[in-house]
Amino acid sequence: MIKKTIIKSVCLVTAIVFMTTGTYAAGNVTLKIDGKQVNDAVKEFNGKQYVLVDSLAGNLDGITVSKSDKSIEINTDTNRISNIINKVGPSVVGIIGKLKESSYDYSEYTDNLIFGTGVIYRSDGYIVTNAHVVKDMDTIVVVLSNSKAYKARLKAIDDSLDLAVIKIDKGGLTPAVFGDMSSVAVGQEVVAIGTPLSFNLRNSATKGIISGMNRSADGEYRFIQSDAAINGGNSGGPLVNMKGQVIGINSVKLVGFGVEGLNFSIPVDTVRYAISHFEKFGKIKRPYLGIVFSESITSQYGLPSSVEGLTVRDIEEGSDAERYDIQVDDKLVSVNGVKVNSIIDYNEEMKKYLPGDKAAFKLLRDNKQLTVNVVFGEK
Repeated sequence: MIKKTIIKSVCLVTAIVFMTTGTYAAGNVTLKIDGKQVNDAVKEFNGKQYVLVDSLAGNLDGITVSKSDKSIEINTDTNRISNIINKVGPSVVGIIGKLKESSYDYSEYTDNLIFGTGVIYRSDGYIVTNAHVVKDMDTIVVVLSNSKAYKARLKAIDDSLDLAVIKIDKGGLTPAVFGDMSSVAVGQEVVAIGTPLSFNLRNSATKGIISGMNRSADGEYRFIQSDAAINGGNSGGPLVNMKGQVIGINSVKLVGFGVEGLNFSIPVDTVRYAISHFEKFGKIKRPYLGIVFSESITSQYGLPSSVEGLTVRDIEEGSDAERYDIQVDDKLVSVNGVKVNSIIDYNEEMKKYLPGDKAAFKLLRDNKQLTVNVVFGEK
């Protein structure tokens, strides 16, 4: 049974503050929830202090507040995982299709069906998923949470980000709510939803915690690491926080003998970046110079090091970089003041720029610093 507390015709709540892990101080009263100060949360009336209901709704994980003209309903975390799944579930879709005959994995001896997961982000049928889910699909079919199926078409795809957008001709869908990466931290609980192993297991949910941030996972961009179990078919599904907000798209699982709980998701900021470019340009519009970088062994393995920067290994013939005072063996230390010690650092920084934008490259050459102002081209 779901435990519920109804507080009728009252706008202020007392006592609830004592259920939090924060502090409550007299005098100039401040409210802290899990160490985070909530401004204008406490009001005084007839010598007593009261905590505003609205201050709890957005700041206390495990507590949800809903109001109407005649009642205020507060739900504790007794059934919070179920509530999250029920909230996000209608925004999660199964994706199934046949492999193209040109695909490396195509076989004459199987049905060549492959499947994955997607997240509705616009009510008019736009869905984000992994590029590796749909890039080799000859026919893409989307199955909604109500089991209705629709043919989909590929709108945009980028292999480096491992993200794609597909579209179905269906309106009135429930879009997912995207979260904010600035509030994501190691140790927070998360839920992964997807289609593991078999299509009849679609919208399966698993729970875990965020194990690490800014992981490479052998990709070109940063990932969120979690131990929420994912398997083949979970790709493209959401990683969700305890507010029911999507904070990542599940993409990679490390497998091997003795390997457990190493799952990686594309951060929601990268997802937003990709969707924005897909909708504006139909592709990821990357800045380009024609420089080939190499990183140190310590950067590759994530070891602490005093070595700074990326080494210019090569400059492509005829590229934009040839116009500038950049030489092989120079070390790129920073871009517009932002340090870059790995290729992933550089790729992440490039998400801020478009072809035609300017940037200041700080270089080291023969132990001397120099600054080269560049204008990015487009490959």
